[in-house]
This record gives sequence, C-alpha cells and structure tokens, in this order.
Amino acid sequence: MATKAQIQEEKVFQNSVAMTVTLIAFGMMFATLFLGYFLVRANTAVWPPVEIQNMPKLLPFLSTLVMGLSSLTYLKMEKSESQRSLYWILTFALGIVFLVLQWILWGALKEKGILVSNGNVPSMVIAFTWIHAAHILLGLIALSWLGKYVLKKKEELTVIKLMNVGKFWHFLGVIWLLIYLMMFVL
Repeated sequence: MATKAQIQEEKVFQNSVAMTVTLIAFGMMFATLFLGYFLVRANTAVWPPVEIQNMPKLLPFLSTLVMGLSSLTYLKMEKSESQRSLYWILTFALGIVFLVLQWILWGALKEKGILVSNGNVPSMVIAFTWIHAAHILLGLIALSWLGKYVLKKKEELTVIKLMNVGKFWHFLGVIWLLIYLMMFVL
C-alpha cells in the first residue's frame, strides 16, 4: 500500500508530465507555423515584400520588453514567499499590458495596410500575433487560477502549481521572442 507521501509524489510527477505534453503540443503547433513562414520567406524574391515594408517596430519591441518583464516578475513570485502576492499582481498586469499592446499593434497594422487580404506574409504576421495572443489569454486564465492560491488559499499553494503555470508562462515568452525576431527584426 502506498504512503501519503508516495501518492503525493506520483501526483506531482503526473502533473509535471501533463504540462510537458501540453507544451510539446503547443510547441509543435508553433514549429509548424514557423516552418510555413520560413518556406514562404525562402520563396519570396525580395525581402521584405512590399506588403510589410512599413511594419511597426516600436510596438513589437515594447511587447517584447513587457513579456521579458513578466517572466522576471514570475520568477520573483516563485522565489519570494513574502512578496508573492505583489509579484503575482505584477505578472498578471504585465500580461494584460501585453494584450493591450497587441490590440494597438493590430490597429497599427491595419492603418498601414498590412491586412490578411494582402497576401501570405501579412496573413502570417497577423496569424502569429493572434494565435500567440490567444495563448497569452490562456496563460492569464492559468495565472487567475494560480492567483486564488497566491492571494487567498496560501496553504494550498504548491510548488507544482507554481512550476506548471510558470513553465507555460515562460514558454509563451520564448515563443514571443522568436516571433518578434523572425517577423519584426530579421
């Protein structure tokens, strides 16, 4: 018969495996999108194509800074029990700021004539940013769930809860960095 500690250890392992499988699935989806983008880019005679030549640069850069800061505040939340609530609030707020910046970016893209109807590359820019924003929304839902343990049920907060939500949040930060570099820098 298994002890309570063994059952708890098995639960932690199962939760960790579940998050890893989820991240692999999301990673494969983004890898497929990146591959499609690279194929389009490799087969485009002139880069950047005229459809995206006046793409905004400042908004994606600010979004990247916000994502980086949110990863830092999440790391601080994991490590600082005494200020965990503060760092949770900051992480959540930075996630909201990221979505607001994306909304402003989509408006700027539209204003500059970078539309889905204007070809493969503009479609991909918009698709990448929308799909990533949808995942940020999922991350904010996960952060909200974690928030009930950070803010109200502190005794029920476990390392595995912090770790799994953190894995997802940091994964989104890495994906955004790749999107930023690929779409807005290179």
